[in-house]
Amino acid sequence: MSLASVEKSANELHPRYIGAPSPISVEDALSRFAAPAGSAVKVQILRPFSVYSKTAYSSVMTLPVGPAYIASMLEAAGYAVDIIDAQGESILDLRSAGNGRYKIQGLSTEEVIARIDPDAAVLGISLMFSQEWPLHRELLREIHRAYPDLIIVAGGEHSTAMPELLLESDIGIEYVVKGEGEIPFLELLHCLATDDPPTDIGGIVYIDPEGNYVDGGLSRRILDIDNLPWPAWHKCEVPAYFTGNWSSGIAHGRNMPILATRGCPYQCTFCSNPTMWTTRYVMRDPALVVDEIEHLIDTYGANSIDFADLTAIVRTDWILSFCAELERRKLDLNWQLPSGTRSEALDESALQALLRSGCSFLVFAPESGSQATLDQIRKRLKIDNIRATVGAAVDVGHTVKINFIIGFPDERRGSILKTVWECVRMAFRGANDCNVAIFTPYPGSELYRELRDNGQIPEPDDKYFLDLLVQFDFTVIKSHCLAVPGWELALYRFFAMSSFYSLSYLLHPGRLWRAIRSVVGGDFQAHSLFEQRVHDFVVRARMSRRGRGRS
Repeated sequence: MSLASVEKSANELHPRYIGAPSPISVEDALSRFAAPAGSAVKVQILRPFSVYSKTAYSSVMTLPVGPAYIASMLEAAGYAVDIIDAQGESILDLRSAGNGRYKIQGLSTEEVIARIDPDAAVLGISLMFSQEWPLHRELLREIHRAYPDLIIVAGGEHSTAMPELLLESDIGIEYVVKGEGEIPFLELLHCLATDDPPTDIGGIVYIDPEGNYVDGGLSRRILDIDNLPWPAWHKCEVPAYFTGNWSSGIAHGRNMPILATRGCPYQCTFCSNPTMWTTRYVMRDPALVVDEIEHLIDTYGANSIDFADLTAIVRTDWILSFCAELERRKLDLNWQLPSGTRSEALDESALQALLRSGCSFLVFAPESGSQATLDQIRKRLKIDNIRATVGAAVDVGHTVKINFIIGFPDERRGSILKTVWECVRMAFRGANDCNVAIFTPYPGSELYRELRDNGQIPEPDDKYFLDLLVQFDFTVIKSHCLAVPGWELALYRFFAMSSFYSLSYLLHPGRLWRAIRSVVGGDFQAHSLFEQRVHDFVVRARMSRRGRGRS
């Protein structure tokens, strides 16, 4: 595809992409923004410790895909770069935060600071989830105290959605990278290494010496993601993630993540994707994705691949080509789509191909059982179609999970009850797992901006970020729904999920006995996400009991 057609396609898909810097090839970026000869700029990339609610029923532990991609790009450009994975480097250390509301998994603040190289000039930090911000903010405050001359650059979903908040927090963040990070971060480093002002860099936000807020707009997108260097896993503690059966989906012992696509072509109003990626959706060559999978198998002994894509399957021809390539190479592995995918491209032939090639877990995200709600949030999905696809996937032999959300701002009780009923229907249809989340106005989403503009949520403070924990915590009661209070949403949620799992195990008693044997037995192997999360809960309970009690 030519550069002109890429720009035209991007502009047609998402008007906010108009005026953004032109996409750039990987080769061009590495040539134009390579480390200057003799450059002394040393970079470290920090993935902070994991933060989640003390009473959360789910929290994902997975290798840091974003930081690993950034590190590989900087390394290819000639920079000295290391990764501090504060989650993976002490993944068996779990403790309560000072306020007693959070759990922290990974390195302590003191240990993170001890891993910072005194010779490093730049520290890039990945801030992904807004509910983690209060504790990550304090981590950054302590890093800045210890290394006041260190240039801190923040990126990730949270940074993209709230650059002003980060820069005004007075914790040492000098630059924020918005959106796809490899190119703007590389371009920024080139400016720092050559003492050039970082003006006119798409995706870079900062406060200049005169106190002016400078926003470079949208980031420069990568034209040819097939040519991106693979994630720099050699700079991460990969074996640590094999020690506790950690996975974003169902663990098989040696799970590793991969990205086959970037972005999402849809514009759901509750999602921050249009702000982070625009709606420019790019797919890698299926054969090159399989090349990377073979590398993960040969180098790290991976036996399961977790696709971390926002929307992994959009076109049937892509998935058929990918499955055919896996079968042709006779790779012995499981692979899964734990982040969720669309159903439109999955007819029976595609579902059969997925199963034959080793796909063991499919997650669908219809979000609502009410067509009116789906239309309102611009999900662009017909509920009858998702029912048919789920039924076909179950019949073919897939392990299937369904994700729902209740409590959208303009949703009525009738629509919420349709979602509750849809959970029951999915249990009768044979789905293995079901999660019902209560809507949270996530920064960067269209609904967040609407609620802020209407005064329905205040200027974000620590309470706002704490309330975001409602997604995976039954004890957090919060509603942004005009018609239904939080306590009522919590009841609907509990009833929907308890009804689903009660019916699922009642209708399929073999699943219950299998789950009991798996959890209490010595050789754990989950066959559903519910079993995986029960296992995670038991493991974390043991970790808490033997924890060091640090705050």
